[in-house]
Amino acid sequence: MASNIDILLDKSGGLLNGGAAPYGVLPSFTRNDVYPFRIRVLERNTTGAYTDAILSSPSFSLGIGNIDAVPTDGQFKLTTTTGTSTAISFNATTAQVLSAVSGIAGNVSVTTYGSGGSSWIITAATANTALSFGGQAFTLFPTSGVQVNTRRAPTASVFAQQIISLARSPSVFSNSFSSVSGDGIALTKIQDGSASTNETYALSVGNDVYGGSYSLAYGGYSVGIDYNQTATNVATILSAITGIGANNISVQSDSKRGLIISFVNGLGLQNVSTALTLDSSGLQVYNWYSATVTMSTSEIEELFNESGETTITPTLEIEMTENGQTKTLLQYNSNITKDLILTGTLVPASIASYYTAAQCDSLFIADSATNVNASNRSLKSSSGVTAVNYGDRTLVNAAGSTVVSFATGLQLSGNIGFYGATVTAQPANINVVSGLINTGLIASGTTYGVMPQSTKTLTAVTYTTFGLVPSNNVISKTVTITGCQLNDIVLLGLPADIEEGLAFSGHVVTANQIHIDALNVTGSGKTQNATTFRITVIGY
Repeated sequence: MASNIDILLDKSGGLLNGGAAPYGVLPSFTRNDVYPFRIRVLERNTTGAYTDAILSSPSFSLGIGNIDAVPTDGQFKLTTTTGTSTAISFNATTAQVLSAVSGIAGNVSVTTYGSGGSSWIITAATANTALSFGGQAFTLFPTSGVQVNTRRAPTASVFAQQIISLARSPSVFSNSFSSVSGDGIALTKIQDGSASTNETYALSVGNDVYGGSYSLAYGGYSVGIDYNQTATNVATILSAITGIGANNISVQSDSKRGLIISFVNGLGLQNVSTALTLDSSGLQVYNWYSATVTMSTSEIEELFNESGETTITPTLEIEMTENGQTKTLLQYNSNITKDLILTGTLVPASIASYYTAAQCDSLFIADSATNVNASNRSLKSSSGVTAVNYGDRTLVNAAGSTVVSFATGLQLSGNIGFYGATVTAQPANINVVSGLINTGLIASGTTYGVMPQSTKTLTAVTYTTFGLVPSNNVISKTVTITGCQLNDIVLLGLPADIEEGLAFSGHVVTANQIHIDALNVTGSGKTQNATTFRITVIGY
């Protein structure tokens, strides 16, 4: 990107000396370069001196091209309230324009206007009849516009006329200017202090600073300094700060408008832990209107090709619109020079490859009994057996039988194998865990719980005699259940020959052991003879 092109403009119009235009002359531009354009608008005050103009939300447009140049290729169209014309060539004859518009404008006449070859006059056929054309650029190149102007308004005994003109748009154009503050003041530490160096700062003052003051602060103390103070005065001001003191600060002018500030003597040759800081809010800085403009457009190439020269001199124009009013501030014959090193790569990019019909056939067999049978809509296995019949929407096994059908929803036939090479048949038992193991959905060789979040289920059968259970008493029997733990759930399956009046429950008393309790809540003793209990333990 090239350096800023700073343009100072008179609000009344014209280029002022300064910025990128010393002596009122702008520099030459180079094709394919990108330029940050910055615009300042000035006006004379009561003393005759130029100051920044007071503007109200202005907008700016910058264009570079040949004034009133016409397109060299393409077509345009004309429109009325009744429709759109057929396409009209950029260099159409009067007869061709008349033929194109007669269908939408009735009985009109057409004459060529001027000597440019891209302008025509359309005249109404009867007096006091309005004409109202619009234009579409369609395929005009270089990028152009269709301008419609009324030459004569319709009145009694006056035939309305409109001028249709084709004019190129600028070859380079930007209307994206935004307000930005100019170059102000910046403070940068350029060297840390050490046993061999002094801590040093650089204070840069931009060319756009024109008034006001800034502040430097150290250790909680701040001093104000006019923007154009000399190095000697700045040193004196900083020496008065508590914590710095006389002769402990050195200030030198740099080669521009800035200062070099160093801690010396009592604060020299050491790392100064207290930072020197800047507050620039009190400065007065010029404002600019800035946009990035590129000299790389197909329209620029068109200008070079038309001229046949290595340098062209198109017009640079800047317009300002303020409060709805547009004013041309500058028209300037600028120079654009061809560049030697072109942008982009000199090696052509890869071109997409395309197969011929014969190549496609060689890569994809369109109709074969052993691969793709397009006629019968089927895919064959390597042995020539149909594996997929996409005509019938089915999948076929090696024996030729349909195993999956999509014709009327998903239908499966035969056995389905979930794991391994052996097809798994429907499980014969009704135990959920065993069924899941048999179908390969969970691993075998471990114990599973049967309730949510349970880790194991243990079962056992015991043959137990309780004998006499006294009234309002409990008799317990111990049963070994390997793997049970305290707080596991114990469920009992009771036989039919339970003594009436007795209630039975189970609980884990220690690891690997449970108690079966027989509770007598009646008023007399009850005898429970030997019987079989089924025990289930659910663990977590």
